[in-house]
Amino acid sequence: MYHDLELSKTYLPVLFELRQEADKEKFNEIISANTDKIVLDLFSSQKKELFKIRNPKQRLSPADTDALYTTWIEGKVADHEGVWVYYPWLNRLIHILNREEFIELRTSRNQFKITPAEQQSLFGKTIGIIGLSVGHAVALSVATERICSKLKLADFDTIELSNLNRIKTGIQNIGLNKCVVTAREIAEIDPFLEIECYQEGITDDNLEAFLLEGGKLDILVDECDGLEIKIACRQMAKHHGIPVVMETSDKGMLDVERFDLETDRPILHGFLNDIPAEKLKNISPEDRIPLVLKIIDARNSSLRGQLSLIELGQTISTWPQLASAVTLGGGVVTDVCRRILLDQYNESGRYYVDLEKIIGNKNTAGKSDENANPYESFSLEEAIQVADSLPSPDDAFTPDTKIIAEIVEAAGLAPSSANDQPWKWLFRGSRLYLFHDAQRSFSFANFGDIPAHISFGAAYENLVLKTHQYGLKIKSEVFPLESHQSLIALIDFYQDDEDKNFATVYSPESVAFIADRSSNRNVSTPVEISQEVLNNLTEAVQSVNGSEIHFITDREKIKALGQIIGESERLTLLNSEGHKDFYQRNIRWTPDHSEKTGDGLDLRNLGMAPAQIAAFSIIKDPKIAEVLKTIGGGNALVDGMIRTTSLASGIGLIAFPGAKPADYFSGGVAMQRLWLMAEKLGFSIHPLNAPLNLFARLSANGSGGLDSQEIENVKKLREKFLDIIPVGSNMAETFLFKIAKADKPAIKSKRLPLSEILFIENNKL
Repeated sequence: MYHDLELSKTYLPVLFELRQEADKEKFNEIISANTDKIVLDLFSSQKKELFKIRNPKQRLSPADTDALYTTWIEGKVADHEGVWVYYPWLNRLIHILNREEFIELRTSRNQFKITPAEQQSLFGKTIGIIGLSVGHAVALSVATERICSKLKLADFDTIELSNLNRIKTGIQNIGLNKCVVTAREIAEIDPFLEIECYQEGITDDNLEAFLLEGGKLDILVDECDGLEIKIACRQMAKHHGIPVVMETSDKGMLDVERFDLETDRPILHGFLNDIPAEKLKNISPEDRIPLVLKIIDARNSSLRGQLSLIELGQTISTWPQLASAVTLGGGVVTDVCRRILLDQYNESGRYYVDLEKIIGNKNTAGKSDENANPYESFSLEEAIQVADSLPSPDDAFTPDTKIIAEIVEAAGLAPSSANDQPWKWLFRGSRLYLFHDAQRSFSFANFGDIPAHISFGAAYENLVLKTHQYGLKIKSEVFPLESHQSLIALIDFYQDDEDKNFATVYSPESVAFIADRSSNRNVSTPVEISQEVLNNLTEAVQSVNGSEIHFITDREKIKALGQIIGESERLTLLNSEGHKDFYQRNIRWTPDHSEKTGDGLDLRNLGMAPAQIAAFSIIKDPKIAEVLKTIGGGNALVDGMIRTTSLASGIGLIAFPGAKPADYFSGGVAMQRLWLMAEKLGFSIHPLNAPLNLFARLSANGSGGLDSQEIENVKKLREKFLDIIPVGSNMAETFLFKIAKADKPAIKSKRLPLSEILFIENNKL
């Protein structure tokens, strides 16, 4: 774009005092060589204005100043007075006052916001600015207010059209280095300000020179994007006792670090103290967002700022900034720098000039919670009444209560949706009753109680295996009362008797793996699954009459399934009810929280990379989730699932004929048999049921908690899913999972204490 490479790098004006012969010769050369130049003679008008500000009591009229100027210029050569300034990039010559008078006039309206003595002390100061987006506004504000005599600017980047949403410059400057553009604009305001540009930006090789060469900086203003430089410049500024100021253009957040006064102060207020030093150099892409979140303390950043972090590398390529925020930041930084330089402000800290908080709607009354749990706590008294309404067999065996406790404890180790453990067990007389605690399973995922019924089947399988270990057998009835759907099963115990229709025990040795079984979300290795392993897993599922299993091992199909699963998880998380489930019901964010509740998903077990944890922590705010849903954002969640499934040995689906509660219960039995077999064979299982939880809603009367757009999205995902796994229309999909090799989770999901799930009331008459 710029044919003259040297001119494109030029940012310093040329000054001429025509009283000096050498300057006069150079001046005449420019006059002769540039016939198309523009000449502006502003000297007389500036001199007249100077007379006015020096005589504030007289209120001089234009005629008065004309007379004063005529008297003053008499006997002088007007062109030889003052200074001529040549701007090569403008091809313009301008005649102005000399340095002292120009500065006096230009800063005259600073008084007495800044006293003459203070102004004079500021003239000896040097400020360095790294990064010239927000830094452009800072530099222009600092220069306009003239709170220093020298500015050092650093940025390797050039002006692009997309920068013009916040950088106040013209399109004629596109393609020019940001330092050059900023320096030129400053020179056009005040040609006497000393400016030095580091057009290559700041590197390890020139950082010290930027801070020290030509005199140590009085203040370093950091507005750069690079994390490594952001950290390195503070470390060196701290070493040399240079205060650092940073503004982020988000909620008006301002950092002040007075390394000149606090030599032991940790950089960035100590937010990075727990990060090893080696991780602060050559920062990996996956560590970048978590570090940014630490630096800005994301809990206090704006909702739209957090939203933008989620969308970086997805729907936007760079951190967004608005002209209003950048302009505000330029003013705030200039004000703080001036007070630091004048010894009027001597502290460090982080501050917010949050306009939305200062100027915002005062009516913040919240909406009522439409998604509150409608179920009451489990009633033991009601359960006893239901149990007592049913006749018991006379020939059943009554196990010792210690055995009952052990088999129910094993049942309680079964998987459940988000580890909600929706079971309550009542031992009354000789019979064990399984009840559904609907309050525990109420969730967006538990549509139609399908996941709960599957988990009951898994718990029942554990119970059967454990009972068999004690030489006992089970006869059971599932969903025995239509009038009481909360009663899932009644279980009678017998000693060995071939005449009874006992519950099937598929693999007695599987009982050894009940305690080992876990949802393994650790980073896995996609080893090839042998045909023998596939046969064993298939046999485990098909041992439950009617069950079928589909295995997908083709890499392209696995990737496509990863996309579908990720889209389903994104859709679920951005749904208001699904969002509430994940953040208020499912996740245990700290070890103490997990220990205290005994349920839910421990964050440490989710196998998330730091960047994923950062993304999920940002989306925690429902307002952010709402905006992401509106703009079709949050695709980083999809990318994460694609990466997860890419490490699978295979993706599997268990399906069972029918769609009644008892069918899903049987599907749960098949799921648990597969899972225990996988544990036995040394494979890990990672549940991926988000698509199934959404697909179940498509056949529902009503919306199933989805809006019209969500329904359309789910239908499209369903079509893609069936193209990969053609499940029959009469089959209910029970369990979608990833199978692979992975290290065992270091921490197992907590379980409710036995006293909360088992009630022994064996005094039945």
